[in-house]
Amino acid sequence: MNINEYKEAVLGDIRVEADVNISDPTSEFIKYATGLLETAEEFEDFIETYFEATGNRNRKMQIDGFTYDEADESCILAITDFTNSDDLIPINNGEIEKLYGRLETYVIHALNGFIRTRCEESSEGYGFARTIEERIDRITKFKFYILTDKVLSNRVKTIKTNPIEGKDVEVNVWDLTRFYNLVKSKMQKEAIEINICDYMDHGLPSILAVDCKEEKYKSYLTAVPGNVLADLYIEYGSRLLEGNVRSFLSIRGKVNKQIRSTILNKPEMFFAYNNGIAATATAVEYEIGENGLVITKLKDLQIINGGQTTASIANAVIQDKKDVSNIMVPMKLSIVDTEKAEEIIPVISRCANSQNKVDEADFFSNHPYHIRMEQYSRKIFAPAVDGNQYQTIWFYERARGQHTQEQIKLTLAERKKYLLKNPKNQVIKKVDLAKYMNTYDGHPDIVSKGAQYSMREFASRIDKEWNKSDAFFNEYYYKKTVSVGIIFKETEKLVSNLGWYKEIKAYRANIVTYSLAIIFNYIRNNTPTMTFDFKRIWNNQKIYKELEEQLEILTKEVFDFITRKDKLTMNVTEWCKKELCWTRAKAEKWTITSSFLRTLIPKEEEKTEIKEETKNRKIENEINVEMEVYKLGAKYWGNILTWGMKRNIISPMEQSILKIAANMELSGKFPSVKQCLTLLKVKDKVHDEGYSA
Repeated sequence: MNINEYKEAVLGDIRVEADVNISDPTSEFIKYATGLLETAEEFEDFIETYFEATGNRNRKMQIDGFTYDEADESCILAITDFTNSDDLIPINNGEIEKLYGRLETYVIHALNGFIRTRCEESSEGYGFARTIEERIDRITKFKFYILTDKVLSNRVKTIKTNPIEGKDVEVNVWDLTRFYNLVKSKMQKEAIEINICDYMDHGLPSILAVDCKEEKYKSYLTAVPGNVLADLYIEYGSRLLEGNVRSFLSIRGKVNKQIRSTILNKPEMFFAYNNGIAATATAVEYEIGENGLVITKLKDLQIINGGQTTASIANAVIQDKKDVSNIMVPMKLSIVDTEKAEEIIPVISRCANSQNKVDEADFFSNHPYHIRMEQYSRKIFAPAVDGNQYQTIWFYERARGQHTQEQIKLTLAERKKYLLKNPKNQVIKKVDLAKYMNTYDGHPDIVSKGAQYSMREFASRIDKEWNKSDAFFNEYYYKKTVSVGIIFKETEKLVSNLGWYKEIKAYRANIVTYSLAIIFNYIRNNTPTMTFDFKRIWNNQKIYKELEEQLEILTKEVFDFITRKDKLTMNVTEWCKKELCWTRAKAEKWTITSSFLRTLIPKEEEKTEIKEETKNRKIENEINVEMEVYKLGAKYWGNILTWGMKRNIISPMEQSILKIAANMELSGKFPSVKQCLTLLKVKDKVHDEGYSA
């Protein structure tokens, strides 16, 4: 796929999405572009909105969306230049400066009070302007994103930016070529390439501690001057932090009091008091001179443990104007081959964080829950609807960008065939699933806090439920989850096309999650013998008339509720994040129609189906366990028995079960399901002790 074919494919998808969602192509392009950038970890929890106004001296201001990076306190705003043209059109310096000027004017007018006093209060653009005004002392920098389907002209020079209220402004132009390269690179975020000599003379003195050629892995030990670490964090922000660390840092609050006290009061003792940081990179350049090995360049540097240390040192520079050059921070730097980075870095991250209060939910990407949902999504076909003669699947993305990646090497004809089976509007990302199920479980306040926070809370809950009984996550659960997703997506479309919403175009995300949470909460608490008919949604792959009518009424009531004057914060988005908002919502009297209530089904029907599918799942689990033991073979279990007995690490009971497995081919006796589970636990134990087959 070349760039012309890429543009044709992207525009085709955008135009289809606009038709399906009854929206406009520009809005769909914004969703597409920001979705790619969220996947590539450029930013998180982007909020699409359209805000345009005329400010002082007739200066135009505009934003198409925003987000706030809690990890590095940077303020991110985006503006779009979308042509919807089939041709490759260049974008020049003058056009970029014009778009930049509109973003800059928005920020200036947010800070001088113009938006607060002269613009419409109901818009999300107004709410974010208030946030900028309130947080200006904490904001470290402004990041402006210009998103376009044009191609950056070779004549484009660096955009000159002026600080706003003393805060630096960084401009990122994402044109069609840059998006194309991102997609081709397997959806990895753009690598950070750092010349260490730009930050300190001669480079970073280091010791090569490990050189494992078989695993293509090296590890260096070094100490980084505090000012170098601070400068890197100030320049690259949360892009420097590995995803799990960024999530952990933003939730826990970034400045640790003890670390801060050492920085301010005993900087010379920092090396002694602090455990330092662990980092990874995919490539390293070094020189060897009189003073030994010196690292000069690093590619794709990621801090996987020590984000709080890094942020605290940077904070001392930004907020306290502290000289941190006399602080030395211990660092273990692991160099991992690019091909193995996605496999190895999460493992290093998990191990590096094992001493901190970062639970397994922080590393939820590889949880068996995800694997099972992915497996179901590839084998369970949704019913054919709307006269189609083919069935489709709901494509669950366990890994980032899977759906897009699987199309890269396809011809146009193959891609069309692929999209018939795996339509783009039936992709479910991990964060989407968390949003759907947090809404269903009655946590719209958590959903309103953003995708990453919502994902973390969901992961923690799922991990506990999985450990109780993984059989609960069966085929019925999968279909129910997809059905909740269908309801969520259909409600988004419904709200977008209601007359009252078209006038304000704000807070759709909050309206949808609160409206649906209220419905499900009402059913749980007021109809003890009845429940929602998810099977009807799955069979029809859409919502039905009575539910649609109910949502038309309730979504307007929810909008009136969240914007009411008795809210505790001026910013509606912030109000929706508060537990008190949800507490009040549960106590509110809502209009629930009798026609909708008549569509509920007896709870016993659902219980019967859950019981049956749970039973089927347990049988499947047992078969899978037995198959794994059988595939490993009698010789494998005999070797483990010998190895474990020599080291005295297996119990007499485990020895007896291993003997059954080691002799199963000769005796014809196969271990029971319970014994197979024990064998797999023994397998894990001996591998942890150093056994290798």
